[in-house]
Amino acid sequence: MSEGPHTAALFEVAAALLRANTYGFLITIGDEIPNARLVQHVGLDDDGTIWIGTSPKSRKAADIAVHPRVTYAVQDRDTPAYVSVHATTEIVDDLATRKERWINGFEKFFPAGPDGDDFVLLRLRPHAVEVMDFARQIHPDPFGLLPARAVRD
Repeated sequence: MSEGPHTAALFEVAAALLRANTYGFLITIGDEIPNARLVQHVGLDDDGTIWIGTSPKSRKAADIAVHPRVTYAVQDRDTPAYVSVHATTEIVDDLATRKERWINGFEKFFPAGPDGDDFVLLRLRPHAVEVMDFARQIHPDPFGLLPARAVRD
């Protein structure tokens, strides 16, 4: 499948929603059921890569070590809109990257800071997005029942 203008446009809308809303639900595949938890992403690269901080001892990290495919869903209540990002995830433990992505306030969760051994990053590399955005009139027929979906190579 090649990436066309529709695909690029939906990925751009997804990025705009992610930049405007830094909290979302990360869904991983657990042993018996999917696991969802509210997280704050700490960065969004120009190529759409999403960064999330976590503990290497967390359930998120354990799930991802076994099943690296995740969904990250963010809602914009004001517009209303949402994006679901389907991504392949890897755990990044590189000290320079941890320092670069560290945000103020994380010391409550990770007292040793980015240098400590209890802080790693999740790098989510999106391969598909689903978007519903009423302000941008992205709501395929039947009206509001299905999201627009784009997949890239």
